[in-house]
This record gives sequence, C-alpha cells and structure tokens, in this order.
Amino acid sequence: MKDLLTPIPEVCRQALAQIEADPLALTGAAEAHVRTCPACFEARVAWLAQEEASAQAPAGYFERLPERILSKLPTGPRRRPSYPVLWALAATLLAAVGAGGFLAGRANRAPMVEAELAPPPAVAYPHEALPDTPFQEGEDDYAQLPEMTPEEAHRFMERVRSRETRP
Repeated sequence: MKDLLTPIPEVCRQALAQIEADPLALTGAAEAHVRTCPACFEARVAWLAQEEASAQAPAGYFERLPERILSKLPTGPRRRPSYPVLWALAATLLAAVGAGGFLAGRANRAPMVEAELAPPPAVAYPHEALPDTPFQEGEDDYAQLPEMTPEEAHRFMERVRSRETRP
C-alpha cells in the first residue's frame, strides 16, 4: 500500500539513494538521470543546500565566548567630566538672546497715544438730560419703510410732512 501512495520510479529511487549517500560523487547513470529528471535535480540541489547550511564554529568557541565579551566591556564605571565653563557660556548666551529679543520687541512697539477726554458737562438735574424712552416717536414707522409698497411709502411721507408743518 505504501508503494501505491508514492509512485516513484525505480530509476529515481536509485538516484535518490545515491544523492543521500554522497550528493557530490554520483555514478554515471545517476548523474545522467539527475540531468534529465527535474525532480531528482531539485532533490540534489536541496540536499547540497542542507549540507552547506550547517556552519561550524571552531573548537572552544562557545566556551570562551563569555570571557571575550567581558574583556570588551569597560572595567569600571565611567564618569563623564563636567564642563562648568561650557555651562556658564551656554547660560550667558541664553540670557543674551532672551534680553536681546525682549529689547527688540520693545523697540518696535508703536507709540501709545493718550487722548484726554473732555469731562462731561455738568447737569443740574441729571434726570432731565436723559430722554424717557430710548426711541423717538414714530421710529417704528421708519423701520417698516423698506417693506412698504411705493404707494404706501408715498402716503407715509405725506403724513410725516404734515406733522412737521404743524406746531
């Protein structure tokens, strides 16, 4: 039943057996078959790629690895030197730029004009100076003037003129 599931020709089985044994040293018949059969050729290439993929480390490489890593690390804590002169120069430069910007902003300011207002006139009776209503009489009629037809507007203007002529 196993042969029914994987029908591989006998020539291919022999070539694959030789590829498994040594993919570089094939017999003449196997070499000729591998050149003509794409499946066997691919199997040989895959077998050769598997052999090349296994990189080997020199003897004792992994045993000496921790020592090599520790030798490359610094021996003690490194302390970065402090440069007080650089800090002072940076602070001075920052203060100079800030003060220059402040003064430049003040120099370009528009001069302020102060106006003196005359004091309001003194009124003996303040309640007499203010009108009773904020609107004058007939002001609502004037507001409706744009919505009136030309005839209505003409009649309205006649009424206003007649009021103005009356004492």
